[in-house]
Amino acid sequence: MKGYNQQSLFDNTKEDLHAIDNINGDQYFFYYKNNKREIVPCTDKEKNIKAKKRLDEIFKENYNIPKIYIDNRDKVKLYNPKGDVEKATALILNPEDGAYDINNKLNDMTGKEWTKFSCSWFIFNALQSDLKEEREVTKDTESHPATYSPTMVSEFIRFFTKEGQNVLDPFAGIGSTLVGCKRTGRIGYGIELNPKYYEIIKKRVPEFGNNVFNDDCRNIDKLPLPKIHYSISSPPYWDVLNRSTDGFKKEREEKGLDVKYSESNKDLGNISDYQEFLREVCSVYFKMYDILEYGAYITIIVKNVKKGGKLYPLAWDMARILNDKYVLKDEKIWIQDKIGLSPYGYPHSWASNILHHYCLILRKE
Repeated sequence: MKGYNQQSLFDNTKEDLHAIDNINGDQYFFYYKNNKREIVPCTDKEKNIKAKKRLDEIFKENYNIPKIYIDNRDKVKLYNPKGDVEKATALILNPEDGAYDINNKLNDMTGKEWTKFSCSWFIFNALQSDLKEEREVTKDTESHPATYSPTMVSEFIRFFTKEGQNVLDPFAGIGSTLVGCKRTGRIGYGIELNPKYYEIIKKRVPEFGNNVFNDDCRNIDKLPLPKIHYSISSPPYWDVLNRSTDGFKKEREEKGLDVKYSESNKDLGNISDYQEFLREVCSVYFKMYDILEYGAYITIIVKNVKKGGKLYPLAWDMARILNDKYVLKDEKIWIQDKIGLSPYGYPHSWASNILHHYCLILRKE
């Protein structure tokens, strides 16, 4: 680079470093991490020639490279943090987004994105943008008494799958998981017992209409489902909706909205005996096991519940039972910090406001 001092360039800001990538017609194909831990272009001509050759080889070979890198092939750079071209296996589009390793068989994320998701807890509250999107399709979405956000579920889908893979929700509700699949370029499948919610799903994601079944999820092994790469679901929290607080029921009944999932005797949320509920809900996931691809993950969003002054460790019991067949890998704690607190137990005994859910992560191994 004529007229430029190489060291002074490396001392500049990230913005300056990005700007010199193509300065004076020079083209850099190789990036590394400098002593300030900044990702910068390598100016060694020989290394860039090798990097260009290596990039060509990578794109010719079948590495299942994410579409965004294929679509922007001319902007992709080779990366190795230590500046070793021979050992480089990572691709970069924007240094600020991190590097994608071609050996990543699980998802399309860069190492930076992967690390961010690996935090064991997260705070998430309902988004008005999600609610607006639902109402634009159909106002009936408000009927379901316990929905969750497609924005939140999309983050799980992005982490545990690659674009184009199959995702199943055996407790599909009004289709939040399938909307998440649509947003992330995955193929959604779902099972929903309630005919009303089933129809809402078809309105929200008509492209997956043939992939959704109005059926009892305990029939999962009898349905024409393909091999599934990932499953995320939120089963009933036992019969908690049948024991909803008067304020919740009154407000929803005044609006003509559902206060529980259904009146069906097939509905798992209508089982009053705790041990029976555990057996039935876990049977769904045991039957699912056979249709999962080897190595596939499942995520179950659930929380512990209270009944008659006693805590029932639903999340922990499900994890213990399912660990007989799956491998329990970990959990993420979902925290809702915008829910008002109530003086439960005051002034006689301890009782908490449960504002967190367990996202249990298991794997078929």
